[in-house]
Amino acid sequence: MIAYRLPFIEVSVKKVLDLFGIPYFESNKFSCCPEPNGIKNTNQLLYEVTASRNLGIAEKEGKDILTPCNGCFETLKGIRSEIKVDSHFRKKINTQLAEIDLHVEGISDVYHLIEFFHKLGRDVIKEKIQNHLNGLRIAVHYGCHFLRPSNKIQMDDPMEPHIFDQLIEDLGAKSVDYSNKMDCCGGSLARAGTPDSGLEMVLTKLESMKKERADVIVVGCPQCFIQFDHLQRDLKKLDYTFDIPVLYYSELLCIALGIDIKDMIRKYHRTQVDSIFDRIEEIQQKNKEIEKYFNVEFLKSCYSCGACNEDCPVAKYIPHQFNPQKIVKKILDGNIDKVIEDPAIWLCLDCYVCYELCPMKIGLVEVFTILRNLAKKRGFIAQGFQDELSTFENEGMVTLFSKIARQRVGLTANKPEIKDLKSLIKKLKNTNQQQHQKCGQNCNQN
Repeated sequence: MIAYRLPFIEVSVKKVLDLFGIPYFESNKFSCCPEPNGIKNTNQLLYEVTASRNLGIAEKEGKDILTPCNGCFETLKGIRSEIKVDSHFRKKINTQLAEIDLHVEGISDVYHLIEFFHKLGRDVIKEKIQNHLNGLRIAVHYGCHFLRPSNKIQMDDPMEPHIFDQLIEDLGAKSVDYSNKMDCCGGSLARAGTPDSGLEMVLTKLESMKKERADVIVVGCPQCFIQFDHLQRDLKKLDYTFDIPVLYYSELLCIALGIDIKDMIRKYHRTQVDSIFDRIEEIQQKNKEIEKYFNVEFLKSCYSCGACNEDCPVAKYIPHQFNPQKIVKKILDGNIDKVIEDPAIWLCLDCYVCYELCPMKIGLVEVFTILRNLAKKRGFIAQGFQDELSTFENEGMVTLFSKIARQRVGLTANKPEIKDLKSLIKKLKNTNQQQHQKCGQNCNQN
């Protein structure tokens, strides 16, 4: 299906493999897997023999199989499992394969593209990311044959999986939870003579995705891609407009890795995709602003940990006012301006509890220091801190000198000699004011 109906997906897969320097071999002897729903349910022996032939070819070449298709994955993984554990089945299959001088033992393993990249290593992918997708809301559709039947696939929880969502969030995006997430796309109902039922299943899932404000749908199966991408056009004829772009995982990965496939996606996808590119461009502009001040990878790790919410003294006493994890999330979502304007950033006590308990020994004190310095420059500062700063800028001390208070307890009452410091503070203040004015002039010109 990918090779002949959706070859642009194959292009994106190969581009990603090439970027990571992963060597692969293509056999022109491979046939269709075959597709599990139609062929298995009409001629089971043909289904088993064809799948075994493909496995035998890979075995003869001494290679494992990588497939970007859920149907191929379930077929090849499932038949391989039976060949390995059932000697009677293996004998039956090899009797058939002997007619074409082929033999199979189930030695070659089978990997789905999603599974393969999860095994490749999350850090390996993160190191290559050029375009962090912070703030992008993605509706992941796993598809049935990627995970089930679990006794043969044995990869992830068949009803509450996580590896696809994890790969998405490693790119900086948010994998949104939506109702009916694990329901089938209804791909084979048209062949069963009930296309309207398949359309209704897609409609139900699209409505729940829209409710969760999904920017894009990401799939790992060509049949699922067709259901979501092609049928949105059919739904428009019935006055249901969603216009949610649909991407295969490797296409999204290309975008995150900086591989330019925009023109190909625009040309061959049926549901509009401009909104996703506009959204990603907006995210990139926000990311550039964030990266001026923060290490984005640290913030992502910090957000995923969230231990500060449990340990921070202020967060424990007034969680409704101060939630460090939510503040970090707002920064990652590109809402740094709103964070700077939020009085909550002044509630951090600089107590360093988060630093001492942080696995990376970083904590959030420096993050709040940066945020509050930015807030001060833009005129958003708690009055108490403003009063303290004004006193220090004028006097070189955070509180006024009191000769009487010292004399009462028998201490010397000599005022500190800090004229040099006050002079330096004045120069720094003037320099900051000039830079601020220059920045304002540039902003107005732009």
